[in-house]
Amino acid sequence: MTTKGGQHLVLDHYLEVLAGKPGALRGATALVHARQRGWFTATHDAFWAAARAKHGDQAGTRLLIEVLLLHRRMSHAHVLAGIRVTLEAGSVSPDVVAIEARKHAATAGDTTTIESPRPQRSRSKVVSLPERRRDPDLPTDSRPAPSVAAYDQLLSNTPRKGNAS
Repeated sequence: MTTKGGQHLVLDHYLEVLAGKPGALRGATALVHARQRGWFTATHDAFWAAARAKHGDQAGTRLLIEVLLLHRRMSHAHVLAGIRVTLEAGSVSPDVVAIEARKHAATAGDTTTIESPRPQRSRSKVVSLPERRRDPDLPTDSRPAPSVAAYDQLLSNTPRKGNAS
């Protein structure tokens, strides 16, 4: 229910910003609202505490944010089940949470996942084309290197500055 002058903050709307400034999560008003509404549970808190104990405050909070982002694609109950199993295994990996949440969904007969509206950003580094071509797992590329020689002809036909036409 919305009231005049009231606030309704959704933690999910702030996750990308908080990933860049993880220290802001602890005092975020959106987190308080999420706790009050039962969306951010004791299970989330347990994961957050374990992640911070293992990786420090910033890195641990970023791991929690990755787990919170799973709620966009999976049901709340499945993600919570994935967190519980992951913690029981002694891990704080968001990837393990995702795998366990999918297992829980499959066991429950729920094969639907919400597709992410945006592609996930890759964490891999940028690789140059010459470096990529040296990758032994890729087939050799027999094409010649690109050339702009054909476009040089266009430059000779353009009027130069200072020339009157």
